[in-house]
Amino acid sequence: MTRILSILSIIMLAVACKPGVPKDIIQPEKMEKILLDIHVADAYASFLANQDSAKKVVPPIYKGIYQKYGIDSAMQAKSMDYYYKHPDILNGMYERISSRLLKAKENEQERLNKEMKALEAKQLKEAEKQRKKDSLQKLSDTLGKKKSTRKDSLLKTAPIKKINRKNLKKIKTVPLEDVK
Repeated sequence: MTRILSILSIIMLAVACKPGVPKDIIQPEKMEKILLDIHVADAYASFLANQDSAKKVVPPIYKGIYQKYGIDSAMQAKSMDYYYKHPDILNGMYERISSRLLKAKENEQERLNKEMKALEAKQLKEAEKQRKKDSLQKLSDTLGKKKSTRKDSLLKTAPIKKINRKNLKKIKTVPLEDVK
């Protein structure tokens, strides 16, 4: 039992003696989030067409980031100096930041693909409706022409005569007895 306690106490001392990030430095988890936001802001600024606009837009964004995390630019600069002196910690943070950015990019690409598929489906549906409408209109036009053609041909070949008293005399009458 004493061996177990001594082993545990040695392990506890080894863990407790390991130097950590000082309390006056932004902790790595929080610093990762801050760096991610800062790099996204920088990327946004790099896409602005006018560099003068970027110089006007970026400082308020940085100020918003600092307010979001309850820090100021001096604390961020002091923390970055510490992390530059400890590249193993900074490297680990940037690996996690990189994987987050990659995941965000994949999610955005997936969202865009879904939107494109939905838009294509909508356009196909509208095209099908228009095709049906056009074919119905064509059929209607064709049927309308055929009707008028039949009517015109009947009028030309067999004109209807008006029946008047003169024409009635010309009609032969057949006695009812002869009709079977």
